[in-house]
Amino acid sequence: MIKRRINLLDFSLLVILLVSGAGYCLAQKGYAGVDKVITGKAKINMQVFLSGFKTTNPDIFKVGEPIFLTIRNSPVDSPMTIVDVKHTPKQVSFLAPDGKKALSFTDPSQPLAHDYVITIRDQAERTLDGYVLKGNKIKIGSTVELESFSYRVQGVLVGLSEQPQ
Repeated sequence: MIKRRINLLDFSLLVILLVSGAGYCLAQKGYAGVDKVITGKAKINMQVFLSGFKTTNPDIFKVGEPIFLTIRNSPVDSPMTIVDVKHTPKQVSFLAPDGKKALSFTDPSQPLAHDYVITIRDQAERTLDGYVLKGNKIKIGSTVELESFSYRVQGVLVGLSEQPQ
């Protein structure tokens, strides 16, 4: 009688081949997440909302200035350009004396707090379910970080629009 023992190296190679084959078959049938079809490239405007950003210089963000973006802890390689900045001092709301509407005033308890909507522009890939920016899928509601020489701040993506060609 011949005793056969399973060689661990051969068994590992067989398992790797079977898993690779199964992965290939699943990808061909459309069950993999890497099969996003790129339908084109587009210049997009991304609006980032910063709430309660505390600074002594309210003009810290300048139109035309390069800015770096980080999405889900992944820095985007090339700098983007700021194309618009909307700034308001932090507001506080009160009910009007008649009780029918709300009134807003600059918050006196936080004189250094400001709200910003910063619009930045870059080239992105368009897919059937959204935009992909340098390998990162972006959607409204995504948390992003803006970084420059003098600041690093976290904000929320509140608007995406395609720039007409």
